[in-house]
Amino acid sequence: MSGKVGKKRNMIVFAVIGVLFFTFLVHLFNVQVVGTNRNNDSAVSVVTVSVPPIRGEILDRNGYPLVTNKQVNKIIFNYLAFPKDYTERNKIIIELIRMFDKNKVEWNDELPIKITKSGKLKFDTEKENEVSYLKSEAFLDLNYYADVEDCFNALSDKYKLTDYSLNDARDIASVYYSMVKDGFNTGRNYEFASDVSSELVSAVKERSDHFPGVDVQVTSEREYYDGTLAPHILGIVANVSEEEYEAKKEEGYTINDVIGKSGIELAMESYLRGTNGEKTITTDADGNKTEQYTLKPVQGDTVILTISRDLQKVAQDALKDGIAKLQESTKRSYRLSGSVVVMDTNSNEVLAMASYPTYDNSTYQDNYDKLVKDERKPLWNRALRSTYTPGSTIKPAVAMAGLEEGVISGDTGVVCTGTYRYYQDYQPGCTDVHGYQNVVKALFNSCNIFFYETSRLLGIEKLNNYFAMFGLGEPTGIELTESEGTVDSVEHRTQNGVMWTPGLTIQAGIGHGDNQFTPVQLCAYASTIANRGTRYKTHVIKSVKSADLSETVMETGSQILSKANFSDENWDLVHRGMLLVGTESYARFNNVPCKVAAKTGTTTVAKRVGGSMIETYNGFIIAFAPYEKPEIAVCVAVEGAGSGGSTAPIASAILEQYFAEKDTQENLQSESSLLK
Repeated sequence: MSGKVGKKRNMIVFAVIGVLFFTFLVHLFNVQVVGTNRNNDSAVSVVTVSVPPIRGEILDRNGYPLVTNKQVNKIIFNYLAFPKDYTERNKIIIELIRMFDKNKVEWNDELPIKITKSGKLKFDTEKENEVSYLKSEAFLDLNYYADVEDCFNALSDKYKLTDYSLNDARDIASVYYSMVKDGFNTGRNYEFASDVSSELVSAVKERSDHFPGVDVQVTSEREYYDGTLAPHILGIVANVSEEEYEAKKEEGYTINDVIGKSGIELAMESYLRGTNGEKTITTDADGNKTEQYTLKPVQGDTVILTISRDLQKVAQDALKDGIAKLQESTKRSYRLSGSVVVMDTNSNEVLAMASYPTYDNSTYQDNYDKLVKDERKPLWNRALRSTYTPGSTIKPAVAMAGLEEGVISGDTGVVCTGTYRYYQDYQPGCTDVHGYQNVVKALFNSCNIFFYETSRLLGIEKLNNYFAMFGLGEPTGIELTESEGTVDSVEHRTQNGVMWTPGLTIQAGIGHGDNQFTPVQLCAYASTIANRGTRYKTHVIKSVKSADLSETVMETGSQILSKANFSDENWDLVHRGMLLVGTESYARFNNVPCKVAAKTGTTTVAKRVGGSMIETYNGFIIAFAPYEKPEIAVCVAVEGAGSGGSTAPIASAILEQYFAEKDTQENLQSESSLLK
């Protein structure tokens, strides 16, 4: 037994020794190998950062640039490296401010507190929203009635600014205000200044030991061929909001990205954005940095629009000048506004679209507060978003409905005595006593009596069926945000607690009542009339190509939404009536080098001016040309114009430019063929 016990003891001893030896080897490995790596790691910082791509460009239909990019230097604060102590922060901030002020370079100064020449503090009266934010629970948490001294003292206490002069304390506080407002945190850097010169960038880098956490970021910003050209179409980009980031972070967005906020920039965001890259920044023990791309960013695609740059400029100028003349002639006590839409009748490509008053995309950010407060609403896209009672522009659709349904024919005559007497209790009038009218003359004279009778014979349901065939009160399909409009109907009135009456039917037949359509719908309607019933999907995107234009990513093409198979005889009657308007009425187009068909419309509206309601008149015109083989449709809408006919010069200037451009192109093509 004793021998066996001894052997067992020896085995236990050897096992213990083996475990101890193995433990020693593991410890030795950790000290000599793993420990060395740890020491190296502590001496080296490796950070991977997202690199934003260059945003895709936007071109017009002929390849002319509308929105491109420019390289800019930004001075940013990196949250992870920026000191957390306010005393240290203040030293960095004030030294940067003095450096930038000395070089007369702007920095991000948004604090809504100014210092007067006499050394007094005052709120910036143009920044009411910013003052409210300053006092809000999200910032200083002061009462709404807190005065400027209360706010400034709170800022001084919060950010330890009492030892600084009034001007320096105010400027440092402004940086903190923007840092908080912009969400400066672990995920979002703060932009102290943008578009900084290379010389000043070098000066900041030379003093990098004084500016921990202050970095230079080379990035791109939007650059506009002309900031006033088509701003409502192009739209704007801005920093991703907290809400947008939460919704899109799974798509690869970072909190420091920019994103399309409106217009084409928003509608085509997925194409324009591009793909983020990644860059590794390595810092050694001596503070030396090296950068290496682990994934290069991919530039966004190029979006090509259907609009013509030159025609767009003419449309905008014609609208602005035309409204200025109407302002003078009507002597309105308020400022007039309006819009214009121009389309290719064979595809409903938007060739030009303008809204007035307007704004400048290149100064949008700087002027945002003024633009938002402007009672004329220059940011509002009237061509797509405003809805109007269309007035007599509806009459071609009513005429076609009557002809197709057989309630009238080309020979049907109605005698206009100036008053419609079918109903005993409701007898609306006409603009004149026109005498005998057939459908062609009624369109030319815009005779209400003829269209009251036609609408009565049709009834509201048939009338609205034809409005739908022309796309009225329905989305046009354009890629940008548009209003749908309203078609007056029994259902619509019932929902609003109103009983339908026969009088509402005949009012609908002259474009009154609750019919509300957008200018883009009216232009698409004119296009449908021009091409005899084919209704195309309206679009402003022609194609999308790769950044180098070598590959077509997407091409829109024309898309037919519906086709009304009306008789050519009836189309001829409607077109002849519109031709008389365009060639023989007071709205005729004398300077256009071809025949123009048109229809005007005037509606009475109530408008609040200076606290009281006044009666005024909106004016509209729809037109297409050439009459024999239509190519282009136009709609002009001016709020307060006085009459539809008064808007004709605006449409005429656009048509003149279109055909002048066409002649130039045809001449160039002819010369090119001769040279061959």
